[in-house]
Amino acid sequence: MPETAPKVWLLIATALLMLTLPGVALFYGGMVRKKNVLNTMGLPVLALVLVSLLWLLGGDLFFVSPGAAGNDRSGTAVLLLLYQMMAGALALALIAGALVERVRVSFFLLLGLLWSLLVYRPVAQWLGSGWLADLGSLDYAGGAVIHISAGVSALVAAIVIGPRKGHGRIEMKPNNLPLSACGASLLLVGWCGFSAGTGVAAMTTATGAFVAIQAAAAAGALAWTVVEWLQRDKPTLLGTISGAVAGLVAASPAAGYVGPLAAIVIGIGAGGLCYMVVNFVKPILGYDDSLDVFGMHAVGGTWGMVATGLFASTAVNPDGSDGLFFGYPYQFFVQMVAVLTVWAYAGLLTMVLTKGLSLVLQPRVEGEEEIMGMDLAQHGERGYS
Repeated sequence: MPETAPKVWLLIATALLMLTLPGVALFYGGMVRKKNVLNTMGLPVLALVLVSLLWLLGGDLFFVSPGAAGNDRSGTAVLLLLYQMMAGALALALIAGALVERVRVSFFLLLGLLWSLLVYRPVAQWLGSGWLADLGSLDYAGGAVIHISAGVSALVAAIVIGPRKGHGRIEMKPNNLPLSACGASLLLVGWCGFSAGTGVAAMTTATGAFVAIQAAAAAGALAWTVVEWLQRDKPTLLGTISGAVAGLVAASPAAGYVGPLAAIVIGIGAGGLCYMVVNFVKPILGYDDSLDVFGMHAVGGTWGMVATGLFASTAVNPDGSDGLFFGYPYQFFVQMVAVLTVWAYAGLLTMVLTKGLSLVLQPRVEGEEEIMGMDLAQHGERGYS
């Protein structure tokens, strides 16, 4: 393959990864009430703006891949920086989903700035080229770096900020499910670029990751649909696309290390497990994670990291490792170390950041503004006439 081919593919993959940001905006925007749709779609856009400037102004700080030295200005190094920038923006955009319909834009931006520097960056470095990578932990495309860190942080921030007015007492139905379906479609396309373009992997590995992502998404969508159908007598579009996203999340850490059959098992597990957390655990515990960021991303990412420790195979990727089911128990052990580390670090530090910022900046809008709607209260405009 010509030397420029990996760079061209990485450029394409980075552009595809960028699609996840409008994907999140549309996916989230369709699931909130009409009076909050613009604000909900705007927060992921602001996450992209904030992280883009942060990465570009302090680029040397954010190289997390082995061999990407801070003084390297080659095309590949710069592309890796842009690629990782999009991943960081996605992580912050996900957190917005747990806080929408009551968080102030100013509070979200300041929290996002500190979270990106103090939570996301260290975790990404630990698993990219730091001590967790040295231990042998595998995270092909952000299962722990993005999904566990964002999902756990989202839950902690949502609890500290408090529930929406009327949570648990009034219906908060989605305003536009076709919008969410369009967003999920963009997420699927973007995720394929995300996982297949990780680093500068060989095209054989990239192709395998592409297949694994699609297999897990399909299996997750079917699993969620079947469980919902059995439990509620009718399948829903929201359930199907939610299952697909759960499959994408769970496949992220495993994509470059497992075969298609293992990816299907991972997707099935993600669809069923995330459904149970969203529909049973969340109502029992009573927390208000507006758009189920914890149930989808923290839970799905955790299952994906654990499953990587079970199903990884050097027959699929010689640069990876064998998992527990292929005779190497140590891999399962180090995956659990990574999971517990990211859960503890992200949760504890996010609690400190959110509580600390709450002492100097009001985290949520006033009650009357929340009733009016975030679009008018925070932006002075309406999504619907």
